[in-house]
Amino acid sequence: MRAAAACAATAMLWLGGCAAGSSPTEPVEWDQELDLGVPGETVAVTEDVEFYPACGNETLNHDGTTWYPFTPANGEDFTVPSARATDGLGDLPTVGWSRASAVRALPAVVAPGPGDDTGTLVEFEGGFAHWVSDNGLLETWLTTTTISYSFLC
Repeated sequence: MRAAAACAATAMLWLGGCAAGSSPTEPVEWDQELDLGVPGETVAVTEDVEFYPACGNETLNHDGTTWYPFTPANGEDFTVPSARATDGLGDLPTVGWSRASAVRALPAVVAPGPGDDTGTLVEFEGGFAHWVSDNGLLETWLTTTTISYSFLC
């Protein structure tokens, strides 16, 4: 049963990734915004995902999927989960909803601080995901659309 659900989720992500748009034909600039469509329904929420988006060109490999960071041009259409929402019972993380934009890449790499390099990954239909660090200071939108970047970290 669990394997069937995983296969169905993988199929939805793969099919949704095709609908999200094609890869940009030119390398993406550091501050470039992309319109790749909009995320669909939530497919999965995974905590303790290791990732450190210091430069904005690091890919996240999770459960066999490669995720590419990007800044949505249509940010008003992106509703993001907040890993820090509480349900009134104390500081218990639950999935809430808020609006946010991707964190811009830093011009120089700084070593990760406490809670910077692990976080919550929320996957959506359509080949989109959102990652937010455990301390809530770093977050980024991700896509399965292959992106090449014009900058090195």
